[in-house]
Amino acid sequence: MAPRTLASTWRQFEKLAKSYLGDGAANDKDIGQLQDLTQRVNKSRIVDALATMFLAPYAGLDEAHIHFLDTEGEPYPEWDIQYDEATCTLLVNPVGVIRFALRCDDSFEKLTTPEARRDFETYRLKAYMAELRKLPCRLLLFTLILRKVAEILKVTEVEKRGGETEDITDGGYMNLLWGFKEVERMYREMKGVSLRAEYGLLWYESDWYVGRN
Repeated sequence: MAPRTLASTWRQFEKLAKSYLGDGAANDKDIGQLQDLTQRVNKSRIVDALATMFLAPYAGLDEAHIHFLDTEGEPYPEWDIQYDEATCTLLVNPVGVIRFALRCDDSFEKLTTPEARRDFETYRLKAYMAELRKLPCRLLLFTLILRKVAEILKVTEVEKRGGETEDITDGGYMNLLWGFKEVERMYREMKGVSLRAEYGLLWYESDWYVGRN
């Protein structure tokens, strides 16, 4: 049997997760297949490679681990990535990641609706997610892992007078943007090409920046 790679493994996760979500209700067969794949992957070197690439470079996360969520036969939750501080473990919910990818597709379809345009922060996030739909799902996985890193490291916190800190309230846009920009940097360093050029992403952060008076 050929060695399991991240690319082939994620294709399996994507296929099974889409089947699970497409059934409209928890399907024991889909859950069982996802559980089997999860258990095999968590025993492989893939999770170690992911942690080395996406957690180890960041201060305080050099000893952290990555595991794929095993629901032990229960339905999958709504979230995509969670971090357990007690065990220093970042949990990847493959169904949640695929659900996020589908939300990116949905954001593109609904970008012109009043719901998407109800306020600036909502529209900016929806527009950005619509642009991210151009990425392969595997790169969205990396982006979401690094979005969680941004949350853990509190990269969006700003210091106020007196030493107090305040987190930016933007619906998660800045953390998602930070995660993408880290993936973009890694992609350039590893492949020597621009991620934006390769997948035709047209997003200019400066066009969506709003300062405070």
